[in-house]
Amino acid sequence: MKKSLVLGGLILALLVTTGLASASDRWLHVRVQEDGPDGERVSVNIPLQLVEAILPTIQTDELSDGKIHMDEAELEGIDLREVLKAFQDAPDADFVTVQGKGESVRVAKEKGFLVVHADEEDGEKVRVTMPLAVVDAMLSGDSDELDLIAALDALASYDGGDLVTVESEDSHVRIWIDSSDSGN
Repeated sequence: MKKSLVLGGLILALLVTTGLASASDRWLHVRVQEDGPDGERVSVNIPLQLVEAILPTIQTDELSDGKIHMDEAELEGIDLREVLKAFQDAPDADFVTVQGKGESVRVAKEKGFLVVHADEEDGEKVRVTMPLAVVDAMLSGDSDELDLIAALDALASYDGGDLVTVESEDSHVRIWIDSSDSGN
């Protein structure tokens, strides 16, 4: 009896740790680099599994239970789910292009990704490349919330590459997902 309990415990431990290993093999990385002699460097490497565990513990007015709660008035009659569905069903294309004095913006769908490029005259460039499956998962909750935990689950299957980059005259920000604990 004792041997079967030990064997059962070992099998259970193996199953649990195997499950944890596969769930935690994706890491969220954030790098911030400021130029100049006093420029700071920030490096964040955190397993997605830890982010998923922490999110439900944060309870604020806007964020609780791993969900961002939006004010219906902020959406002003926009059904984000219907917009996303139409976007997903549309062919790859540039949907919005704005060329203004000192700035340009491009919103597109490319190979299953929402792509946003924004450039300012001062040299600041923002690049967002988000898998549509992540956006879809984020919108899977109630109409007035964004489900961050569902988005992280979808992001765990993302194969890598930069999600967000921001380049300015004196700083650089990069956010990406991969299987490296150091982001190298």
